[in-house]
Amino acid sequence: MKRTLYTFITTKQRGVLARLLCILLTPLWLLYGVVIWIRNYCYTCGIFKQKQLPCGVISVGNIVAGGTGKTPAVIAIAKLLQENSCKVGVLLRGYKGKSNSKITFVSNGEKRLCTREECGDEADMLARHLTDIPIVVGKQRYLTGKAILERFACEVLILDDGFQHRQLSRDLDILTIDATQPFGTGKMLPIGTLREPKASIQRADLILLTRTDMPDIAMTKIKADLDRIAPNTPILESVHEPTSLYFLNQQGENMSLRVDYLKNKRILAVCGIGNPNSFVSTLEKYNPETVELFAFVDHHVYTMSDLHNIEQKMKQHQSDFVVITQKDEQKIASLSPDLPIVVLGIELVITDGIEILI
Repeated sequence: MKRTLYTFITTKQRGVLARLLCILLTPLWLLYGVVIWIRNYCYTCGIFKQKQLPCGVISVGNIVAGGTGKTPAVIAIAKLLQENSCKVGVLLRGYKGKSNSKITFVSNGEKRLCTREECGDEADMLARHLTDIPIVVGKQRYLTGKAILERFACEVLILDDGFQHRQLSRDLDILTIDATQPFGTGKMLPIGTLREPKASIQRADLILLTRTDMPDIAMTKIKADLDRIAPNTPILESVHEPTSLYFLNQQGENMSLRVDYLKNKRILAVCGIGNPNSFVSTLEKYNPETVELFAFVDHHVYTMSDLHNIEQKMKQHQSDFVVITQKDEQKIASLSPDLPIVVLGIELVITDGIEILI
């Protein structure tokens, strides 16, 4: 059912089943739109009050559900602040985390304090890349922020996925927008992928365009569209650059490779992320012979049955090996797969407008 809904929401296929789903979901779509409008109106007019923490708060979020590059953006911004001698902490909801605690400390900036299963995929990724920064998850971001400030002398807290979490006041609202699909499907949930109307972009103090390595004519159109919606909002540009490529084996040991190892290879790209096509696009830059995509829904928990299906796909496409993302690495490694699997690590690099952040 999840896969059916995912396919319906993210593609333009409109068969009989898709039309039926559209009819069934229309009341929810209308209700969702009304609730979002009322909620935003109440915050904008001051009916709903915001809570303020005694430190700087930077929110990094999106208006499209799924992979806009939000987590790599948080990592890049946190590192940039650190380089400028700022003490940083990160707050996030911990989506799909299984911890029963209202507040879970993922890392204290020195060591891990919980497992990936307890904190969720994004928190795990952040803790692995920001090893010297405290990271905390909790649904109530204000209380989570108070908890982190009681234990750490943070000057700035980064609020991951905070654009819709308007209860917590912020000093800078950064909206990440994927240049390859800036407005998702163009329709709001649950019929489309927009979490809010496009007009909500006007709330952003800063727009961070991700995956901007595309033709100039396409970038010009995207910027023109954004300027019509949110005139004079500063725009930063960024790209996803590979940082590592390594084999994952049964013992969990890594064997480093050069990125050009992908050249002329037959690759099966396996991922459970919000924008699987962007993963394929990244791989295609390195001139493999073929790239076949085997996509799962975002935050997918892999099983032995999945590994069997992946193996069958490899045989079907005569793939040399599987390539996965670092987001999926730990979940697949825990199954001790007996398959040739390569992990691709990426980082977000700001290519234009970085001076605005410094």
